[in-house]
Amino acid sequence: MRKIIFIFSMIFIFQIVNVFGQDKTESVNNLVNTLKQKVLLNDDQSASIQKVLNDLITKSKSVDDKNDLVKEAQNKVESYLDKRQKLKYDIIKNDWWKQVQAIL
Repeated sequence: MRKIIFIFSMIFIFQIVNVFGQDKTESVNNLVNTLKQKVLLNDDQSASIQKVLNDLITKSKSVDDKNDLVKEAQNKVESYLDKRQKLKYDIIKNDWWKQVQAIL
């Protein structure tokens, strides 16, 4: 009986972890899509920015002070933008990064 309870407990914990992982993935996709629409990113830029955000989330789990990681990610994201995109990005940058920090 204890083995059955243990197995169900492990399955339940696995499902909870899986759901939280999907929520962050969905949040990253939404953030990238928002930026794609506002700044007019191409597919390569979108994929690169999505990778930067996923790396940021992964690294932020093991660090207490996330500010340096966020600044590094901001620099990487900005490096993918051309001049026109950067002008549009500068308008929404603060709000967009607040949303990014909310999922960390």
